Amino acid sequence: MRIGFDISPLRHPLTGVGNYCYCQLKHLLRVAGDCEFVGFASGLRPLELGDLAGTLAYRAVPVPTRALYRIWSLLHAPNVDALLGGADVYHATNYFLPPTRSARRVVTIYDLSFLTMPEHSSPKITNVFARGVRRFAREADAVLTCSQATKSDVVRLLGVAPDRVEVAYGAVDESLVALDRDAAAGRVAGRFGVRRPFILFVGTLEPRKNVPALVRAFGRLAREIPHDLVLAGPKGWQAEAIFKEIEALHLEERVILTGFIPERADLAALYSAADLFAFPSLYEGFGLPVLEAMTCGCPVVTADNSSLPEVAGEAALLVDAGDVPGIASAMRRVLEDDALRQAMVDKGFEQARRFSWEACARTTLGVYKDLVAG
Repeated sequence: MRIGFDISPLRHPLTGVGNYCYCQLKHLLRVAGDCEFVGFASGLRPLELGDLAGTLAYRAVPVPTRALYRIWSLLHAPNVDALLGGADVYHATNYFLPPTRSARRVVTIYDLSFLTMPEHSSPKITNVFARGVRRFAREADAVLTCSQATKSDVVRLLGVAPDRVEVAYGAVDESLVALDRDAAAGRVAGRFGVRRPFILFVGTLEPRKNVPALVRAFGRLAREIPHDLVLAGPKGWQAEAIFKEIEALHLEERVILTGFIPERADLAALYSAADLFAFPSLYEGFGLPVLEAMTCGCPVVTADNSSLPEVAGEAALLVDAGDVPGIASAMRRVLEDDALRQAMVDKGFEQARRFSWEACARTTLGVYKDLVAG
């Protein structure tokens, strides 16, 4: 079986979709047996292939990805499997389903936030994906999601039969491991100037992540606790609202912005040294940072919506993302109750171990095989 796999998301900087695709493909290659994989990439920025470099054959088309989307939408050509020299299955890993000559088609849909809450999604995302996602989901031979919550959204909002949607959970990459807390704190101090105990958030600074509410919750506690708030992630769409909130609450000296964290060792140090990971997002297709924090022994406060309860299990404190006092109260509980904190750390290790990239790869490979056999 020959499988075409869209590696276009593997471009700097690797954020949620790129990381998922990278880890999924890396483990697919490990469990593939006699299956052959060939990558397809569009776009102009350099690919970040990491461990895949030298092991994955691929074809790169130096055309902006969204320009190629427009060509495919208008002309229904060229067939992507023909560009790859033929394939039995083509896996579209980022919502958009290109035409194929004969290959069966799989599309991954990570979340439908651009439909459920378009006011919190960048028009660049909404305009590209919202118009075609219903058609793509219905035309695909199979749809993959990374949580039961997103599967439910796909069935409910896109009208796809449940038996055509398979859940392939993400997981924490093996390169991210818990570090000694003292060593981690030293690295964080040296790399980011964080010398006080701290609460951590990891993610793109954009409206859907609900960071202004987190800043307001932190503001309710700031005078009573010694902690700083560390926001680790790139600036996204409408990030200015976060900075205005910080200024309005006079928290400039207590909120630290690290920007995007490219080094896994730095990310592991942040998780391992933090006293609390706070992630009150409004909507997540999976919410990988929750599992990353748990893997590194950091207790988690997260929201009770979308996939987050499914991913967090009983290891986190769940809060209403719109309830700022409730977010602050949950954060205070973790910071002030050592017994609760340790119980959450222990449960977090156990919860994170329930997810694996090998399981994700085997589920995905099973979808491919079923399509070819059918």
